[in-house]
Amino acid sequence: MIKLLYISGLFALVACGGQSSPEGRSVIRDEQIQSQINLLKEQNKAILDSIKLINNEIKAIKY
Repeated sequence: MIKLLYISGLFALVACGGQSSPEGRSVIRDEQIQSQINLLKEQNKAILDSIKLINNEIKAIKY
């Protein structure tokens, strides 16, 4: 009987991982979304910097 309790307790501990609960899954999902947002922000900044350089070159050619 003790052995059965020990084994069921062990299964309970293993099942308590981050992905086993809705809250855990939402935290993982939120972290992934935040990572993607950060990447998009970096890409957006690089694009804006490129546009600024192109605009400066166009202005230099015009004047």
